[in-house]
Amino acid sequence: MPHKKRIALCLILFQLLVAVHSENYQKQNISVLPFSGWKGKNAAGFQSALTNKIIHRIINSQRFNVIDRVNLERIIEEQNLQLSGVIDENTVVQVGRLAGVQRCIIGNFTGNSVEYYPAKKNDQGKIIRHSYYESNVSATIRMLSVESGHYDKSVETYASERGENADAAFSKALDKLAEAVVTEFESQFPIQTIIKRIDHSTVTIERGKDSGIKIGMAFIIYGFQPSPDEIFDEIIINDDVPEVGIMKITSIEARTAKGRLFGDFSEVIAGNLIRETDRPIKIEANILEKSFGGITINAGADLGLTKGTTFKVMKRQKDLMDPETGEVHTDQFKPVGTVMITEVHQTFSRGRIAKGRYFIRRGMKLEQTTPFYGWLGLAVSYGMFSLQSETNNRDKEYFKVDKWNHTITPVSYTERDSLVNRGYGQTIISMDYSNKDDLPLTGFLLQASAYLRKPISQISIGADFNYYNLGEESDLTSSGIDLKLSKHFGLLPEILFLSPIIGFGFGYCEQKVSGDIVQLLSQGNDNKVTAESYHFIVGLDAKLKLGKLVAWGNASYKTLSFTNWKYQVDSGKRSDDGKILTEDKSIDKKYVVYPSIKIPYVVTIGITGEFDIHFFN
Repeated sequence: MPHKKRIALCLILFQLLVAVHSENYQKQNISVLPFSGWKGKNAAGFQSALTNKIIHRIINSQRFNVIDRVNLERIIEEQNLQLSGVIDENTVVQVGRLAGVQRCIIGNFTGNSVEYYPAKKNDQGKIIRHSYYESNVSATIRMLSVESGHYDKSVETYASERGENADAAFSKALDKLAEAVVTEFESQFPIQTIIKRIDHSTVTIERGKDSGIKIGMAFIIYGFQPSPDEIFDEIIINDDVPEVGIMKITSIEARTAKGRLFGDFSEVIAGNLIRETDRPIKIEANILEKSFGGITINAGADLGLTKGTTFKVMKRQKDLMDPETGEVHTDQFKPVGTVMITEVHQTFSRGRIAKGRYFIRRGMKLEQTTPFYGWLGLAVSYGMFSLQSETNNRDKEYFKVDKWNHTITPVSYTERDSLVNRGYGQTIISMDYSNKDDLPLTGFLLQASAYLRKPISQISIGADFNYYNLGEESDLTSSGIDLKLSKHFGLLPEILFLSPIIGFGFGYCEQKVSGDIVQLLSQGNDNKVTAESYHFIVGLDAKLKLGKLVAWGNASYKTLSFTNWKYQVDSGKRSDDGKILTEDKSIDKKYVVYPSIKIPYVVTIGITGEFDIHFFN
């Protein structure tokens, strides 16, 4: 065949394809009528701005033919019609039919306001928030079918935005309104087409960029093949038409696009009708490779996967057979693990196994699930600690207490009678610690804990709430809180862990002092002395995980020490509601029963409930 004839034949075939393509797809002809109802200055400008923003976005979507205002105004003039002020639906329908319009967007502002917020400054006069204007705009949007003369849709839209001036704030709000209108309009006309070719999991469809197809769009595939002479967008899909697959667009050209199938697509064939969907699509994939702690799957960036995407691993159960009919039920799947994507490529991804590494196998099915953020652990434990203390075993002594100067002065036995009630605010008291026992070498600990553990890094952050039993001495109590950071190392991953710990904490201890010494010194504002300790912690956990329960033991060293004892006195200040404000005053350790208390070593055993943390997108 001569070269020129081959070229001519190719041109003819191409024109036929274009003709067939044009017959199957007919874009909706739409028109956006001028908005009305703006209250305040520059009403015409803002009404025209929203109309133009909507038209601009519809044109850019490439899904519709927009009939411009020039054509409409020409027809209005020729027909001697009126299309201003209050919209007359009958006139709109008449003009629309003459212009070949199928749908009209008619809008009316229902509210618009703007408020100025001045700059906010701190006490030093530094601006912590600049001044701005905030606009609020609402509108009613209606979609009129020219053919039927009835409204297909009516929605209320609202937008609020900030700007450096009122016009900027309104402009941003109108942008948001326009985006909402076009999104709603597009949802009324989902794209429908057919699968042209299938190559393994890659499909080619007979629509492309010129028809509004975009990368990332999702389509439902139906078990139905329309005839070649049908207009695909006008096909009504009944509820009894089965869904046989799901796909996402991965690349586009002018008149065609390619997509990836995922999930079970065994029944998908060329010619199947597909329909755009905006419902949330959960990706399904299969495990291509599996190592002890990681996997490779057959889905990647082309299906929209990103780092952190979470999948449930599903194991197919044994076939269930009905003993009477012999019918086999094979769609039984059970979740056996969780994986998180850590590395994304174009058509495949790699991930780490968060749970179930002993049950996950190559070839298993994956179902996308809500993001997995790790585990919340709630624990209770009981333990022992070593106790290093000093005891003040002084025999009975007498002291002069000056409550105004907050001083204590020793006096002899012979001086005490002559000093009784001498000096305003001075009192003689006795103190006898000779019968005080030393504290035991060990004590008991009750602990409640909470922590968060990350699934991939296996790093935990947590808090322990401690109550220390310092013996049978009822006048002595202590408690504290520890904040910890730990790293889990799997001796037997997911089952047995060792976890080194570092952290810091705060401890509190209080004890009563013999006689009324604190009552007198504080002028009735306190009856005890207290000490506080900020301390460091190092330790090691051993954990055995059994399902959602974790049995564990811990050994720690702390720099927890109580040596600086204080009591509360009147500061001379009052709160806004008239209450006395107090301040700390130190007391000499020789007047305290146990002047030094240290808790260096702690050993605990406990049980934890671990709960998965999932957040919705």
